[in-house]
Amino acid sequence: MVTNVYENHSNFSNTCIILNVTTTNGIWPSKNPLFEPIPLLIVQLAFIITITRSLYFILRPLRQPRLVTDILGGLLLGPSFFGRKAYFSKLFPVRSVTTLETVAYMALDLYIFLIGLEMDVNSIKSSAKRELNIAAAGALIPMGVGAGLFFLTARLLHLPTDPSGCLFWGLTLTVTGFPAVTWILGELKLLQTDIGRLATSIAMISDVCSWILVAVVLPIRSSPENAPAAIISTIAFSLTCIYAVRPGLEWLIRRTSKGNNNAYSDSYLCFFLIGVVICSFVTEVTGTFSIVGAFVFGIIMPDRDLGALLFERFADFVSGIMLPLFFAMCGIRTNVHKVHNWFLAGFVIILTCFCKILGTLLVSHSYHMPLQDRLALGVLMNTKGILAVVVLNLGWDKKVLHDQEYAVMVIAIVIMTGGVAPIISTMYRSSTRIIKYKGRSIQRAKQGAELRILACVHGVGNVLGTINLLELSNATKESPLCIFALHLVELRGSASAVLIVHTSSKNSAYKRVGSSPSDRIVNIFEAFENRSTGISVHPLTAMSPFITMHEDVCNLAEDKHIAFMILPFHNQAGNSNGDTTGSSPFREVNKNILANAPCSVGIFVDKGQGKSDNGRMQHVVMVFIGGPDDREALALAWRMSANPSVQLTVLRLHSRYNNNVKEEDIRYSKCIDGRQSQVDAEFVNEFRLQTAGEHNVNYYEKVVNNREETTGALREMELQKVGLYIVGREVMASAATADLLGWSECPEIGAIGDLLVYSDFIRASVLVVQHYPGDDGEVGAVSMRRSNHGLLFVDD
Repeated sequence: MVTNVYENHSNFSNTCIILNVTTTNGIWPSKNPLFEPIPLLIVQLAFIITITRSLYFILRPLRQPRLVTDILGGLLLGPSFFGRKAYFSKLFPVRSVTTLETVAYMALDLYIFLIGLEMDVNSIKSSAKRELNIAAAGALIPMGVGAGLFFLTARLLHLPTDPSGCLFWGLTLTVTGFPAVTWILGELKLLQTDIGRLATSIAMISDVCSWILVAVVLPIRSSPENAPAAIISTIAFSLTCIYAVRPGLEWLIRRTSKGNNNAYSDSYLCFFLIGVVICSFVTEVTGTFSIVGAFVFGIIMPDRDLGALLFERFADFVSGIMLPLFFAMCGIRTNVHKVHNWFLAGFVIILTCFCKILGTLLVSHSYHMPLQDRLALGVLMNTKGILAVVVLNLGWDKKVLHDQEYAVMVIAIVIMTGGVAPIISTMYRSSTRIIKYKGRSIQRAKQGAELRILACVHGVGNVLGTINLLELSNATKESPLCIFALHLVELRGSASAVLIVHTSSKNSAYKRVGSSPSDRIVNIFEAFENRSTGISVHPLTAMSPFITMHEDVCNLAEDKHIAFMILPFHNQAGNSNGDTTGSSPFREVNKNILANAPCSVGIFVDKGQGKSDNGRMQHVVMVFIGGPDDREALALAWRMSANPSVQLTVLRLHSRYNNNVKEEDIRYSKCIDGRQSQVDAEFVNEFRLQTAGEHNVNYYEKVVNNREETTGALREMELQKVGLYIVGREVMASAATADLLGWSECPEIGAIGDLLVYSDFIRASVLVVQHYPGDDGEVGAVSMRRSNHGLLFVDD
């Protein structure tokens, strides 16, 4: 038997309740099993999850985060709505509040730990002055406005005032929910854009600063005389975690896991959950709050793979099942009927919604950002997270905030956070992001402008082959290459994708010495940049689930005005370094990118033959049959021919069109009419005219009428020690290609590409090119001329 005393903050007097933890005889003695805590908790939990999940799916078209739907679910369960009914008071009696709060705050600690796992605090060190200033303005201005509104509201409503209440209002308005911001940006496909990365960086800085303020403010409010000791002990705890616990965890992971996620046993993971409990206990007894310890322990997690695994194992259970209890408690505490002056409440809500937007607008204006981006940034910074709700509840628990103040702020949080996704979606509709630039293909690259290439790699095994391909692309000071090297990493368990921008070690005080695949990839690309002329490299890492990885890649390509994208083939020949590039998920990623890319794309099949050694000329063969993809492939080969170390051979295959070829056998053909043949002829003639007399450029034509003759023509080329084949993905229908389609193992690389990749006699690497569908690819729109440094394309 347990005696439980609960004192309600409102009008309830002290109530002594004697109860059992659970019932042992069921319903047979004609007793109500809901009178006992455990059966009642199970029913309450099921009811809460049903309500919140239903609201989530109902509001899913509006892209509302779980924070909003969970708070709304709590409001429905509370005295504001259904809680006024008699049967709801039986479902949520006063005696059950202690049990609900205990479980809810335990779930809160675990959830805050998961938030810490998602944060990469090291990225704050590399944040620019702009991000720091905007985050500071977004914290100071709302803090002042919140404090002023607290005193104004208390005076107008004639409420007894505790001056420390202004701290809770100010903190609530200061907080920006980093997880909610990244979730909304991910839902709107804006996470990899410039505004998305800026908002993510500022939100992370703001969130970390908010945690620091919470760790300072709470001890001051709880016990002013003991506040210095509480703050100093919290600082000592944080430093101990950073400089003692984190190295100890690194040592433990190295000794036990050996870099293999499968080595993380259940007992191994439980060890880290025990760590969450211990850290929460330490900060609770030192006078701060348990969530601070859980957050610090999540931040110091040294292994990203382990963090992703912990998130994957526990996120759904904690955030989807246990955490709604916390929001249900918020709803039970919120009573909108206690708000008597809705005019004043509406005025306060409007001010709270706009104070952070105005603060962000004022500071971002000095950085000459477009008005649309400034407004969007202000709206995004207005997104509230669970920390804002926690601060409000702490103010209510400490009897600093009254029922009216608490209800108004809860409503303000719902309005501020709920309005972010619809507003940003309206501001950045897909129709307003149509064709911001024309150079989405190699053919349309402007004279004197750098050619922007997005080079994707799956692992270290892709890097050298990709670099060898880039070396052939003739980068000069007059015709430079801007390369965005993107490492694609599967993200498991996290709710939103992450883009990591790696700072160059040339501009920093330290040399990158990490042993992770991303660090090695960055080092190799930086070494390539250092030894090359006319090449700038920007290394990035994209961590996304396979199912949405293509969206993040395409958004990045559009945002960076990429003209050509290089993708590794999903099954690299001769790959023996242990990378998972042969896994089928990457094949689906490639197919999805080909279908949605905002630029031309090349799938690179690296067989280790695409490198020029000791000054020896590299033989590149471009197989031309016809069609927009072939013209784009020829444009790339034409650019390579300006490289002194490249020997280019263009092999044009002719065939008489066979009327007996079935339509389904040429389903991959884009164009069959004579107009495309005329454009092909003009493009090839222009190429031959401009390259006449070039000793390193050869042009051949050959008539082939079936698969055997096409294979024979390619076999003859192979006798010349070819290092790289360049072909178009989809070619014009002809007798030479129609019967190849039935033999294709990978339709995404086209008929000719499939023949080259899977033929035993072909040892050279293969680049399969698809032109940007938004570009008509017609040579009439582009005039071409050759300079002394390479091929220049002028957009008329």
